[in-house]
Amino acid sequence: MSQATQVSGHVSADLYVEVKNFYARQMRILDELDVDRFTETFTEDGSVEHPHRTEKVSGRTAMRAKMHSMLPQYQGLVTRHWFDHFLIEDAGEGVLRVTYYSLVTQTNTQDEVKFFSSSSVEDLLVRENGELKIRARVILRDKP
Repeated sequence: MSQATQVSGHVSADLYVEVKNFYARQMRILDELDVDRFTETFTEDGSVEHPHRTEKVSGRTAMRAKMHSMLPQYQGLVTRHWFDHFLIEDAGEGVLRVTYYSLVTQTNTQDEVKFFSSSSVEDLLVRENGELKIRARVILRDKP
């Protein structure tokens, strides 16, 4: 992964469950195409490096604009993000490093399901006002 973060230790079972619940809520929001609520799960200066884009997108405002411009391509489809193989580690100074695999499926109006993408993801999570937020996300498309 491209984020050079030193990992200092494991997390408690309670924190592990909290992080997994964070992702379950976040992906439901994304799959509902609720861009505004989705970007609120990032810090104000959060960033995303995505394989579908050539540039890194930084800040909620830029994320919202980019995502709103892409919404038409999802019309008539049900998109689902499937995450698994979570590794949640304490990176120190209140930062969690979370790595996981992502599989994205899409179902069309004829009930045909296709695999859209398979990726590995690395997130840096922090707390803001008691809530987990993503400071940085790097998505790497699986390819040989």
